[in-house]
Amino acid sequence: MRKPGIGWSVAIVLCSHTPAAPAAGPLFEEAAVFVGGMDGINTYRIPSVVCTKKGTLLVFCEGRRDSESDGSPTHLVLKRSLGNFGAWQPGSPGQSQSGGGARAKPLNLTWEPMQTLITSHGTEAFMNPVPVIDESDGEIVLLVNRYLHFGKAEDEGRGQVQTLLLRSRDEGASWSDSLDITSSVGRVALGPGIGIQTRRGSLVVPTYVGVLRSDDRGRTWKAGGEISSLPNETQVVELADGSLMLSLRGNPNRTVFISKDEGTTWGFSWKDPALTDPEQWGGCQASLIRYTRKDDGETRNRLLFANPADLRSRLRLTVRMSYDEGRTWPVSKLVTPGPAAYSSMTIFPDGSVGLVYEAGSRREGKIKYSAQINFGRFNLEWLTDGKDRLAQAGKWAGRVSDLPNGSGIALHNGLGTALEGMLIDALALDPTGSAHTFGVPKSNQVVNCSKTPCKPLG
Repeated sequence: MRKPGIGWSVAIVLCSHTPAAPAAGPLFEEAAVFVGGMDGINTYRIPSVVCTKKGTLLVFCEGRRDSESDGSPTHLVLKRSLGNFGAWQPGSPGQSQSGGGARAKPLNLTWEPMQTLITSHGTEAFMNPVPVIDESDGEIVLLVNRYLHFGKAEDEGRGQVQTLLLRSRDEGASWSDSLDITSSVGRVALGPGIGIQTRRGSLVVPTYVGVLRSDDRGRTWKAGGEISSLPNETQVVELADGSLMLSLRGNPNRTVFISKDEGTTWGFSWKDPALTDPEQWGGCQASLIRYTRKDDGETRNRLLFANPADLRSRLRLTVRMSYDEGRTWPVSKLVTPGPAAYSSMTIFPDGSVGLVYEAGSRREGKIKYSAQINFGRFNLEWLTDGKDRLAQAGKWAGRVSDLPNGSGIALHNGLGTALEGMLIDALALDPTGSAHTFGVPKSNQVVNCSKTPCKPLG
């Protein structure tokens, strides 16, 4: 990041012109991200998605080179969408808006070319991608399973699963070489889906039997205790009281497990009557994420869950919401009535929700459940038919390190320039440490624009 002058450092706060929690209408849009047969890949499956503080959206998945079969030669692939850090206001085609904030609809779903993070050689299959973001510095940690002979007990352990780790410090533009951490965590199948960072800073990744955890920002990893169930796909979320909730695939109802010690042991469990899984293939992977917390300034705790809601087949992908930490799920909204399977969700900086899912097709009376991977974006007003909205919707605030390169922000000797659709305030520290404030407190912490007046500069 360029500095305004030699020896000066700057912290920036962006504030929208609109007051906190402006009224918003229901918003939903979607587009295909990965389509089977494109880029030399037969089938794309098992999506996972994360969004950084800078608004970079990363969608990972398995690129099954030759067939749709589990464990066939499979690359690990990624697509990114940049600049999604402003308020989401889909516009009409051709609408031009600056500064990376509210953007025209064609730009909201613009993707960079596909990256192949790990290339399959021979019978290798790189499966079950699970990313997690370290919020302290923005580093993206990605865990993935490697199979040499999927489902076969070959000699010398070649048919057994390995767990590899990759890192990115530049929003997913480049990645480290993979590191084999199998000796630390054992041979275990991951998620699939996403990992989380707990309030105390631990990185937690779901597995078929529990979780993996790192207490040192991903440098070392260990396996937690195993749940009292047959292995299957899971997703994990941290509850408001610090407990972990693990949701396990299973028909007719999913099983929920609770841990009071970040996955070291698992205690109370129950079959959730509201969270059904289809009979087909013994259920389906699902997405489970934390949406809001009261102690973050919202009026309610909210969890989101997504899976195919049909009782028999992988149909009717539905998003549900809980206000009581997963005890009940009173809100539900249909995403698509047709074939749909694995999914993953993430939260954008403006509070809207990103959803990737396997979308199917019907041809000549036959259903293909994983024809492509779609990305959809929606807001709380869409999910609740306008009955609920975020208390802090429409604001964005952050440090200069949170802003993407090329965001269009200009600084001249510590003074900010107002951009279209937003205002800029600055805090400059000279080489002696003296503060020169321009409308913001002497701090580089995030400022709540609803409480701190934002003053136009320049």
